[in-house]
Amino acid sequence: MENLMISKYVKLFELMSLELKIELLSRLADSIKSGYSGDREPDKKELSRELFGAWADMDDDITELIYSSRTTSDREINLD
Repeated sequence: MENLMISKYVKLFELMSLELKIELLSRLADSIKSGYSGDREPDKKELSRELFGAWADMDDDITELIYSSRTTSDREINLD
């Protein structure tokens, strides 16, 4: 049923002028965008619940790894 409906719309679309096709595509895009909820502000309480304990499964040796990867300098800095 859906394939038949799509075929009919495609046939109608092919008969339209370029300006009408562009207008239709613009309106369809606006319709899709208005139905999309990805641009809403995330709920901070829900986000904090989701992220709570995100680092709990990390190995305790990560601190040692970070410290060992740092470099230090013996160079004396003169600020005079």
